[in-house]
Amino acid sequence: MKLRLSLVALVASAVASVAAATPPAQKLLPPDTLALLSVPDYTQALANKKHDPVCLLWDDPALRPFRDHLTAKFQSEVLDKIEKETGIKLAEYADLLQGQLSLAITRNGWNGTINPLPGFVLVLDARDKGDQLKAKLAEVRKKITDAGKTLKTDKIRDTEFTTLALDEGAKEGDGVKAPKLNFSFGQVGSVLVAGTAPRDLERVVGCLGGAGMPTLAEEAAFDADYQAFFRDAGVFGWINFSPLAEVITQVASAEAGQNSMSPKPDKILTAVGVKGLKTLAFGVRTSPEGNYVTANLNAPWQERKGLLKLLATEAKDAGIPDFVPAEAAGFWRWRLDGQKFWGSIEALVNDISPGTIGFLITQLETTIKEKDASFDFKRSFVMNLGDDLIGYQKPAKSSAPADLLAQPSLFLLGSPNAEQLVGALRSLVGMIPGPDGTLQFKDREFLGRHIYSLTLPDMTGAGKQSQIHMAGSGGYAAFAADAGILEEYLRSSETKPKPLAELPGLKSAAEKVGGMRTGLFGFQNDTEQLRPFWEALRTNKGLFFDLMTAQNPALNSALGDKREEFEKQLAEWADFALLPPFEKVAKYFHFTVYAGKASNAGYNLKAFTPVPPQMQP
Repeated sequence: MKLRLSLVALVASAVASVAAATPPAQKLLPPDTLALLSVPDYTQALANKKHDPVCLLWDDPALRPFRDHLTAKFQSEVLDKIEKETGIKLAEYADLLQGQLSLAITRNGWNGTINPLPGFVLVLDARDKGDQLKAKLAEVRKKITDAGKTLKTDKIRDTEFTTLALDEGAKEGDGVKAPKLNFSFGQVGSVLVAGTAPRDLERVVGCLGGAGMPTLAEEAAFDADYQAFFRDAGVFGWINFSPLAEVITQVASAEAGQNSMSPKPDKILTAVGVKGLKTLAFGVRTSPEGNYVTANLNAPWQERKGLLKLLATEAKDAGIPDFVPAEAAGFWRWRLDGQKFWGSIEALVNDISPGTIGFLITQLETTIKEKDASFDFKRSFVMNLGDDLIGYQKPAKSSAPADLLAQPSLFLLGSPNAEQLVGALRSLVGMIPGPDGTLQFKDREFLGRHIYSLTLPDMTGAGKQSQIHMAGSGGYAAFAADAGILEEYLRSSETKPKPLAELPGLKSAAEKVGGMRTGLFGFQNDTEQLRPFWEALRTNKGLFFDLMTAQNPALNSALGDKREEFEKQLAEWADFALLPPFEKVAKYFHFTVYAGKASNAGYNLKAFTPVPPQMQP
């Protein structure tokens, strides 16, 4: 009998525990939520740190000198000053983060004007630290009152809320009434609820108390994204773009005036594709095997126009070709149909300004035919566009700022007749004005292929010239700023390099993001991308400013004598000389793969970073 009663009590306790659990954000927020960022379980997110190489790197003893220097500066310059001015120790409040942490923006009747403004909502679950939360809120009220601020107390569904006016000193102008902006906060059980719109707070409090009312969870657009992309995410974000597009259109139309000669904003926004985008969503998940990130653009194919239509990706093989060398630090391949892409460009421009693109092409053809009577824009250029775009890069040649900013990279444009496409591009570029007339390519032969090199005019004022090299080979028009990587590609047809595709673990990682046949696939060697930057930071205290000014001499002039002062201030915060040699932390880095695909519903991108081999059990 006692055993039976114990079982009944245990079941009752479990049911009560489930019933008392704080509902997720989507079951608390109103249906008109515009944006949401949520950590469903903060405690679990902290527990996942043991699987996260970046978090483990931060805790590594080798990083301690740099970490201690940075945290000491943050403590003295930020936390200590906040405590001195407000009497609040933020570290004590951080301990209250136990369950859900959600931030949201609601429409709140907003239509693009300042009155009313969108609402803001914060939900924080302290779980078993509800008493500490209550004490801290009382402390905050006292400190605000001691600072001379006036607080107002209200009841929302029998829960006491404290309100602080944020619009003190607000003025009216130009016939527009200044909005009344208040910030209110209160505690429901173990949950802190705060926000700027009473209507939103009333709904959250009601849902926490079990009241039945419409919520974001019942919105089909949100639920579809939630179920598909971040149901098990440790962190997720969501934006309802449809009402934003509506407001953007209204505001743009109102500000455009009555100028009949200019394109109407509504027409432009429709052509660009703004109205076809419904929602944006992302989710982040950490597991013992690695980190996953999923992003999605909800754009039904029937409503896609302009830029959204340009993203269309063919579901074809996007694997890594054998000519991509193993030492490549990054690679991407996109099976974009060039001819369809050009058609979308024409449709976009014609929707905004009918006839414009046709006129421009006619002018181009007329001018080029003066030198080449056989040139036909559609036949020479458009019909030679294929359905394959490839790019890869190698690590920086050195830690010099110029090399860090100019890693050897190759871009390949698929073509049924690459040589003819290169010729068409030469003709088009030859119409661009240069310092001495029009821009002209220099021609040289390499392994039976023609390499065309163009010296670009200096647009930075740094006195440094750059070049672009191009050639047609292997079904691709190849382009590079570094002649060496282009020659390496042309040589690969005879001398096969060790291929990147055979990198250990790459194929299995690719399967985590849907494989290499979705039309878009990419790879980044995080170790080799970071290594030269890490070593450069350790040995060059002025690297940060060197990188900023390498391509912008005007910025260097603007800094003038103050550069040394700025460098000193940066070192006081982050002394990169305290970083350990990269080899001591290289075990925390590996590679990242990503894949994207298009469907009738929209565009989806997945990324995966596997746990480095040195950190696997």
